[in-house]
Amino acid sequence: MIFIEQLHDRIFHDPEWREWDKIVGNYTVEEDIKFGCDHGKQHWLDVARIAADFVRRAGGNAREIALADTAGMLHDCGMICGEDNHAENGARIIRPYLKARFGNKRPLSDVDIEIICHAIAQHSDCNEINNLVDAALMFADKIDLGKHRIHGIAHNNIQFCENQINHIDFKITANTLAINYVADPDFDFHFFLTHWPKSYEVPHKVAAYLGKSFALFVNNKRITLPQ
Repeated sequence: MIFIEQLHDRIFHDPEWREWDKIVGNYTVEEDIKFGCDHGKQHWLDVARIAADFVRRAGGNAREIALADTAGMLHDCGMICGEDNHAENGARIIRPYLKARFGNKRPLSDVDIEIICHAIAQHSDCNEINNLVDAALMFADKIDLGKHRIHGIAHNNIQFCENQINHIDFKITANTLAINYVADPDFDFHFFLTHWPKSYEVPHKVAAYLGKSFALFVNNKRITLPQ
């Protein structure tokens, strides 16, 4: 049995993980401003929380919840090599890291580690969903980034405006995966969808994997998605 709290805390206090956070935090703040947000520790922790919650709501077991949480905590570590190919680089970096610190069933098996690494490798382009952990990490990453992505245009360039998306809820029912964006009244969501299509394309793909329809809401009003 994998205890999610124990594994989460062991990674959180690991010196190498904290060093990755410093490198990635500085990189995103100083150079990779196109994101408009820090891809460091807070994003990792938020994605871990959302991914674990997604698996829980989707009916996953304790092991799957723990693996999704772990993948979330580690998913952007490949950005220590830069943004390009960061998902694939992350999987390459994380495999020996997990084997050395948590492998041989302490508490991760080789199968567990490969599940985590596959989810990390796929989370950016979202080309392949093999299991619930893959789906959870893809979904969680795009949902969390949705709070920080594009909200306006100034002088024909992208402008970042914080706090126009205040909160994001999601539900998984017997037939539907639904997302509700709680946003400021003047938030231009159609502009957001145009410039950040992964905000609906990835959840739609995840919903299809779960065998469910996908619905998107803003302030509890359903949005017609681009075709």
